[in-house]
Amino acid sequence: MPAVTVLMSVYNGEKYLREAIDSILNQTFRDFEFAIYDDCSNDATEKVILSYADSRILYRRNSENKGLTSNLADGVLRSEAKYIVRMDADDIAFPDRIERQVEWMEHHLDITVMGTPVVYFSKKPGDLGIAHQPCDDATIKAKLFIDFTLMHPSIIIRRESLVGNGINYNPKYRYSQDHALYFDCIKKGLKFANMSMPLLYMRAHNGSISRHKHSAQQECSCQARTRFLQDTGIGAGMTDEEINIYNSFASGEFPKTRKGVRLFEQFATKVCHNPATNSYFDIDVLQHVMAEKLINASYHASGCKGFKLAAWQGFNTRLCTGIAPVSMMRRIKFLLKILLRR
Repeated sequence: MPAVTVLMSVYNGEKYLREAIDSILNQTFRDFEFAIYDDCSNDATEKVILSYADSRILYRRNSENKGLTSNLADGVLRSEAKYIVRMDADDIAFPDRIERQVEWMEHHLDITVMGTPVVYFSKKPGDLGIAHQPCDDATIKAKLFIDFTLMHPSIIIRRESLVGNGINYNPKYRYSQDHALYFDCIKKGLKFANMSMPLLYMRAHNGSISRHKHSAQQECSCQARTRFLQDTGIGAGMTDEEINIYNSFASGEFPKTRKGVRLFEQFATKVCHNPATNSYFDIDVLQHVMAEKLINASYHASGCKGFKLAAWQGFNTRLCTGIAPVSMMRRIKFLLKILLRR
């Protein structure tokens, strides 16, 4: 039985697939199986995969397109390895990625899911910036609640901790299946971490799901957040307006009106005063993360036509001034943006 199952699903991925496969087969860590799901591709994907004679590759071709979520769920169920390592068909793993992640997990037995920062690239590895991620469990959970972290193709999962708690990828979520999975982990009290060093090059291109299916992805994330509020009781006493503004803001949409900002502040206040929240989050960390997000969003929105009043409201909410006060220099810059930009 291998120590690791590397789990990949690909649909019409011939263009970048060989680079991704090579980066896994050439890992310094050798004790793994590589389960590759071909989701009924009609390009040369199958030809690329079958060109490898490596016995670690488990080729699984679907007779119909089932989607990423179903393939990942099946892969988790069929694996007998200690760890699941995710990999996308258009990314490139650092040569020592698996070795470093396994070694880290062996020394942090309380962690179920661990990710890394990623280096975005377009034409060649390293030609774009690094997406840094928070490392500690409390901040990661707070970020998952109001934003996002734990880059899915970078994660390693302690399989027994996942399935032992009855958790797997939920087929109800064709997109944002990782977000739904993370919320299920939070509900069970499982812990997260991110390493401080990047171990994956993530390709930025127009065909990626995050770009091609952005609206559908955001809709699934909204469904996952709403279900989490309901299942945990954190959403008790919330109005539909408050939950809608929370979902919009967490999806990256700044409220267009002062009323929208007030609704989000009401939502945040109710969350932090709800006793149920203590079972899942560090309240101080959650408040600070929500306040920081509102401050940053207000700052960027202040230079956009039609958002100035809402940005001013956001910058001066009690949530921001009381939890994460703004420096004098940033406040001056904010005022200049409000006054000078049309």
